[in-house]
Amino acid sequence: MQQLQAMLVAGATNAGARVAPMTGQANWQRPYIVLQRVSFNSENVLSGSSGLANTRVQIDVYGATYSDVSTLAGQVDALMSAWSVQNVSSHAQDFYESDVQLFRMALDYSIWHPYP
Repeated sequence: MQQLQAMLVAGATNAGARVAPMTGQANWQRPYIVLQRVSFNSENVLSGSSGLANTRVQIDVYGATYSDVSTLAGQVDALMSAWSVQNVSSHAQDFYESDVQLFRMALDYSIWHPYP
């Protein structure tokens, strides 16, 4: 997660350094990005560990307008496609969070990486 967070912070997105695991900061400007691990599996073969793991990550992009989250989601997807760590986009879903009046797009990625 730290490597993913660092890559997104360093990337050219409208969120800038506003990228955090699990929750955003109450005083952050919009848009921003929140990361969470959905699942983690070490890959084993008959002869033991393959040395690889698969982590499914949800990247939530939040913004004041649907246009903001659509733009940021496109930027995140471009960064993920160019990232040196093997990953596959698996799902995207749109939300409106009425309690905080923010638009959100949830992006799911399957990431393959060395284990441990």
